[in-house]
Amino acid sequence: MRLLNAYPTILLILSFHAMKIQHYIATGVFMLSALTNYAQDNSSIASNVKIAGNCAMCKKTIENAGASAHAKVDWDEDEQTATIAYNAEKTSLDAVLKHIAGAGYDNEKYLAAEDTYTKLHSCCQYERNLVPTASASPPGTTTEPTASADNIDNGSAFQAIYNQYFLLKDALVAANSKSAASLANDLSNIVAEVKIADLSKTEQEVWKAKMTALKATVKRQQQAKDITTQREAFVTLSEEIYALSKSSKPAHPTYYQKCPMFNKGKGATWLSRQKEIKNPYYGAQMLTCGSTIQTL
Repeated sequence: MRLLNAYPTILLILSFHAMKIQHYIATGVFMLSALTNYAQDNSSIASNVKIAGNCAMCKKTIENAGASAHAKVDWDEDEQTATIAYNAEKTSLDAVLKHIAGAGYDNEKYLAAEDTYTKLHSCCQYERNLVPTASASPPGTTTEPTASADNIDNGSAFQAIYNQYFLLKDALVAANSKSAASLANDLSNIVAEVKIADLSKTEQEVWKAKMTALKATVKRQQQAKDITTQREAFVTLSEEIYALSKSSKPAHPTYYQKCPMFNKGKGATWLSRQKEIKNPYYGAQMLTCGSTIQTL
């Protein structure tokens, strides 16, 4: 009888201890979660970078490209910048920006390949005025002089020269004199590094014939400090690059194009990875002035 009378008290005690056990379990789970989050936060990095684009469609593509590289990207159309959050143990800013360039969008570290850019929807084809610089590189990485997805396929010993030339052409299209000057300096370094032993027999012949003239032309391009003189120097540079391309074709289809009005009506040519005319001699003034006269 006493046991029966004590039964409610026993139940109360057991219930109290059960609640304490649940409390300890909940506290343990909370602390474990907090520690996990702390560890994740310790490895989490957020960066703000320049990424070119035009519209809501661009935003979706850029952010999806970041997600495929294990990062959360929030792109701002008005500012042309993105906040990129990622876990340094799983990926890097360098890898994320490569994915975004691979999707067709220029950023402060990598440029999209021109054929990838041209495949973007017409409303997404932004003005290409970004030029990667070493100062913009994330810590622990290096920026190649031709930091472009175009560099993946090096079909010619002269491919690095072609890639740099295309970047210079884009800078002139955008009337970006500062970038054009920097790219001309990089081009000079690339030309100086060409080793004749690395060239095919045909390439050796054209290099011996054109090397002196090309180096002099590149030097004039370096010395040009304003957009007008840079564009004038680019006329002769384009002719020299075209001479190289005839003996050693670029890795991708390349279009030899001509503006009939430049140089006081004498006309001027250039090479482009884009079939669409984007005139480096007039830029926005007469962007589509010209035509393709040969496909390499």
